[in-house]
Amino acid sequence: MIVGFLPLHSILRPSSRYRLFQYIPALEQNGIRCSVLPAPERNFLQRAGYLPRLFALARAADVLFVQKRAFPTWVVRLLCRLNPRLVYDFDDAVYLQSGRRGVVEPIIRVAKVVIAGNEVLAAFARQFNPRVVVIPSVVDSTLYCPPSGARHSGDERVILGWIGSDPNRGDLAPLQPLFDWLGTNYGEKIVLQTIGRRPLELKSSRGTVVPMRIEFIPWSLEGSRLALQKFDIGLMPLADTEWNRGKCGFKLIQYMSVAAPSVASPVGVNTVILQDGVSGFLATSFDDWRQKLSALIEHPTLRQQMGQAGRLRVEESYSLRAVLPTFLRMLHSV
Repeated sequence: MIVGFLPLHSILRPSSRYRLFQYIPALEQNGIRCSVLPAPERNFLQRAGYLPRLFALARAADVLFVQKRAFPTWVVRLLCRLNPRLVYDFDDAVYLQSGRRGVVEPIIRVAKVVIAGNEVLAAFARQFNPRVVVIPSVVDSTLYCPPSGARHSGDERVILGWIGSDPNRGDLAPLQPLFDWLGTNYGEKIVLQTIGRRPLELKSSRGTVVPMRIEFIPWSLEGSRLALQKFDIGLMPLADTEWNRGKCGFKLIQYMSVAAPSVASPVGVNTVILQDGVSGFLATSFDDWRQKLSALIEHPTLRQQMGQAGRLRVEESYSLRAVLPTFLRMLHSV
């Protein structure tokens, strides 16, 4: 079988890396030839030559796998004539973005199978196509794993961690009062580390508040995995919006993969991934966050127990090994 892959981005962007590229070695080990047409991004020459290469790949492949790309309707119709065995994969509520619903619906309608990252997205897709399968975003648990020794030897601080493209987009801002409280009550005993492309820019309250220590770790593929292994506690606050309810909770999966317990907002799939009181805590109010973070900061044994439970859940449900059989069956069914 030859599968033509159309990623939205390069391997350096998380959506394409975890929804597409990480599957390729395993697929090839199972006898599937994988042909990837790189996304043109913003390169004019690549954009100019993209459509001819796209149509050539559609003719050559047995299955065409479209990862969250949106094409004009005439392109979708031509693709289906060249290759009716089309799979469409999406892991965000892209239909909420301005102007995108009109181009997302047509490709969902004609796809032989739609892969949705969670049940919220699947419910949207089923309005237009009954052939929907849910495959969560996952990690390769042989790469994303707990450290073999101490999390951060020689550093006695408790490390709270957050990973994402930009911590200034709003997720962490509502926790400013909590960070002020943590800084005042724990001081040098704790630190917040953020992994991303930009450092966190928060302004502490004035007066007697002790600013919480915050450290920035620039994102890199290998460096981010090593930094994740040092996290003692993962954070995933989210505002309860329609867009956030469509997210796939991938921060939680990364934290859990390295056996770090998490505290997260009970929004969308977070309530499915994180087992409240088992692999971490769900928190809504300031008091919730304060009490549950304090419990994890002050009790290393609780962190260890919850971290181990989270790691087991990743291995069973949110690892490449766990979902690969479903992925293979889907391709063969198409």
